[in-house]
Amino acid sequence: MRCPHFDSGACRSCTLLDLPRPRQLREGTGRVEALLAPHLAPGVSWDAPILGPEAGFRARGKMAVGGTAQDPVLTLPGQSAGTDLCDCPLYPDGVEEVLDGVKALIRRAQVPPYDVARRRGEIKNVLVTASPDGEHLLRLVLRSEKALPRLREHLPRLLEAHPSIVSVSANIHPEHTTRVEGDTEIALAGTRRLAVRTGDVTLFSRPQSFLQTNTEVAAQLYRQGATWATELLTPSSEEQAPRVWDLYCGLGGFALHLARALPAAHVTGVEVSAQAIDGAREGAAHLSLANTTFLADDATAWAAREAERSGAPELVVVNPPRRGLGAELAGWLERSGVRDVLYSSCNPTTLATDLAAMPSLRITAGRYVDMFPHTEHAEVIVRLRRQDAAPHRGEEGTP
Repeated sequence: MRCPHFDSGACRSCTLLDLPRPRQLREGTGRVEALLAPHLAPGVSWDAPILGPEAGFRARGKMAVGGTAQDPVLTLPGQSAGTDLCDCPLYPDGVEEVLDGVKALIRRAQVPPYDVARRRGEIKNVLVTASPDGEHLLRLVLRSEKALPRLREHLPRLLEAHPSIVSVSANIHPEHTTRVEGDTEIALAGTRRLAVRTGDVTLFSRPQSFLQTNTEVAAQLYRQGATWATELLTPSSEEQAPRVWDLYCGLGGFALHLARALPAAHVTGVEVSAQAIDGAREGAAHLSLANTTFLADDATAWAAREAERSGAPELVVVNPPRRGLGAELAGWLERSGVRDVLYSSCNPTTLATDLAAMPSLRITAGRYVDMFPHTEHAEVIVRLRRQDAAPHRGEEGTP
């Protein structure tokens, strides 16, 4: 992939773009495998990386607004404030047109961009999420509600010109911080959610719920989790239905794939965001999955309570934020007796820290996940097996 903004030095967001992709992958997988080598079970080797396209993959755009109300500029946070980056080659078809439409809306409504140095102005960021079907969810991050009447007045023209926009909201972010968005969301038009086909399920993304940036890679990631779970948990007719807990389930990417692949199992997804849980429940209803339960709760506290009440499950899936599981949840997993864990990590460094706190659980399979090509950001999914566990469900000789 070539990018004129990278070549000119105006944007260096893709820090490794000047390296051939094979070298990017070779060096990235090498770093991750070396970091996690102490936690591999004997004789285990890594599977092939999970890869996607090198351009047009970024389903979520976060643009900072600069310039003036008459001549707005949309750039990336931390990049050159004077360079418009709406044509970033990482975005799929249709996103550039939507962003150009937003600039026209800002001009018509005369909404002044937020000046960081002076702490003046109204519109801070423009957030766009794209689905594989070419639909878009649009969010305008504002310092206050002051500009809302003007935006509402001119919004119909934007929607008429860009019918792919199915949801528009204003996010109110009054604080002068590096956070991209605030806590308050005000619906302006549309459905208030975006249907995103991902792998074998549809995820229903609300404005403030987390969605993986690279939809194609996320699909492969979720399918890999379902494949491993099927290998581990397909019961015989005499056995009780296995229980699966998906902690930090988000919109249900893993949970829905596992429930679909294991109709005899019961899958419980737990996530602190009530908005994400609403999306996960809609995803389960869309697939008519009767073997799922989604709960809005703290994953660590819920797991401890539920294990005390009903015992540990047969399989735990964890997909924590960058900070990792933390000492409390890692300690619970180490003590729980859970035999198998699938750990999807967006930060291999905190994964290594968590694995050090769970010495009974060793990596028996793993794949590097190229979620963000052209950067040093690495993700990984690993399959963990309790090494003192007896063979289960007829898996004699399973590592």
